[in-house]
Amino acid sequence: MLIRILIAASLLLLLWVLLSGHLGILLLSLGIASGLLVAWLIHRLALQSPNFNTLYFSLNLPRFLPWFFLEVVRSNLDVSWRILHPKLPISPNTSTVSTSKLNDVATTTYANCITLTPGTYTLNVDDQTIEVHSLTQETAEKLQQGKMKERISVLQGRLNTS
Repeated sequence: MLIRILIAASLLLLLWVLLSGHLGILLLSLGIASGLLVAWLIHRLALQSPNFNTLYFSLNLPRFLPWFFLEVVRSNLDVSWRILHPKLPISPNTSTVSTSKLNDVATTTYANCITLTPGTYTLNVDDQTIEVHSLTQETAEKLQQGKMKERISVLQGRLNTS
């Protein structure tokens, strides 16, 4: 228990230092204290998963994030281009994508990645599908191809997403 709290606090402190860039004694002390407090609260609220699926998920995250950031940039440029050139087609629609073979953490990540990608928005999540609003038909078709689902499936440790 104590080891998990210390590991979580260390990761939070590292993230805080990377994001803030402040290395003064006072601010570093406050960062350590707040990291320990948050890690302890996470433990007390039982927000940490006792299984190790999330650990595998975390170890594969560095391979997923560059691809996802590139997708966000591409989608951002596409939406910006459509705004600046109003003659480009915008065909808002609603579709569903399958979440079969994804666990709860992967399904949540999938839904959040859809929402974070410009031009798409997660409307509803149920046991086997995610309902998505898309700005264009092309975006909906791209989601239907399942590349993002494959990447997230690899995150959770499953390569077969059919």
